Amino acid sequence: MNMKVPGCCFLSLIFVIFTSTSEAAINFKESTLVKDSSLTLGIHNNLKYVSEGETGKRIVHEAWGQGFSLDYKSGYLNDLIGIDGSYYGVIKLAASDNFSSRGILYNDKGEARGFNKFGQFYGKVKFSDSNIDSNLYAGWKLMKLGVLTTSMRAAPNTYQGVSGDLSWNAYRMRVAYVDKSSNRDSPDKVHFTTNEGKEITSIYTGDLQFKSDELSLLYLYGESQNYLMRNGLELTLTQDEKLSYGVQMYTTNALNRYRSMSTNKKDFDSTANHYAIDMTWKHGSWTVKPALAYTQAHKTDGIGQFPRHMTKNSRGTFNSMAYAGLDYMRDKEKVFSFDLGYQLTPDFLVGINTHYGWLSHKGEKVSEGEFNIYTLWKPSSPALKNLSISTLVGPGRTFQHTGTTPITNSNGVIKKSSLMAYEFRIDYKFNIF
Repeated sequence: MNMKVPGCCFLSLIFVIFTSTSEAAINFKESTLVKDSSLTLGIHNNLKYVSEGETGKRIVHEAWGQGFSLDYKSGYLNDLIGIDGSYYGVIKLAASDNFSSRGILYNDKGEARGFNKFGQFYGKVKFSDSNIDSNLYAGWKLMKLGVLTTSMRAAPNTYQGVSGDLSWNAYRMRVAYVDKSSNRDSPDKVHFTTNEGKEITSIYTGDLQFKSDELSLLYLYGESQNYLMRNGLELTLTQDEKLSYGVQMYTTNALNRYRSMSTNKKDFDSTANHYAIDMTWKHGSWTVKPALAYTQAHKTDGIGQFPRHMTKNSRGTFNSMAYAGLDYMRDKEKVFSFDLGYQLTPDFLVGINTHYGWLSHKGEKVSEGEFNIYTLWKPSSPALKNLSISTLVGPGRTFQHTGTTPITNSNGVIKKSSLMAYEFRIDYKFNIF
């Protein structure tokens, strides 16, 4: 697919807002476009630290940033058209030499810096008739749709393009076409690229969902131009208020541009699949969630891995518990995940989260795992309604590697590596109007 999003598309929507009717222009301040608008201030403090030796030497990755956001949402002029926008800023608080991997601070030629940006700026149109509702968006926007998602640190990543949705009773269909992004740790507007750094023109994607009280079924599809194609299925079956089950299946196929890359730039050869099941059980103040997952991602030279993202500079949809501090998505890797949470008070949650993955490489067993303790405080006081404070700390263990190739000792045995990680986060939002 080789279409272009017209550059005038977004500007046309804005123009229509101010020229729809002469009456709206005269009574602009009294229009629903203004009267139904809102402005929200968000504060996001994020510290992430990891000490690891996966490449054979001990490296500390640390970044700490103070983020803020201003989110404006308009009403709809004539119950039809509106405009939204968001401004983000991040202030550097602390950083190690290897800060960039934490996705919080801007890497300005090796220097850690804060940044500011207009991350969202888009026009919106809505239609409604009987049980059918639809929306159309054009511009820079957050996106959790199809194979694309938005990830939040001190600021989120956003995408430029057009997207829309159509809902009818229990069914919903969404589609999107995007051609640029702005990463969560950068003010820059950039193109998508291959693992070799070559430009990818666009990503198009969509999903179809059925949702009832007992069943949620989501099918997703997407393609990064002539590079990767992905299909996915996510299912949640709710037995009762205490017990539910989940299934996630994703398959990724290499297209021509991916196949033509050098082997050392590939995550897998031609096809990568990931399968996962989980169960959630709630009883009183306890929540228990175990999960199992398996990955197929053959690679001729090294240990293959399922790629979560469709390109560089994009974020991929992946809701398996195998995505944790380590990514348990290597070829023929089996992983057991377990989460146990206890609501100590109505406001305070404490829990443990652990993962153990294992696979075989050239006849040798390879294993990795982690154990984390976490807390979450969300006060119920009306004055602190939108405040949350979370922490996470724990050790882990994996194997040393260069890219996808394991590092071995003089006897050919794969070397092990330990790690330690912690995270601290504060989020608070309040309405200005």
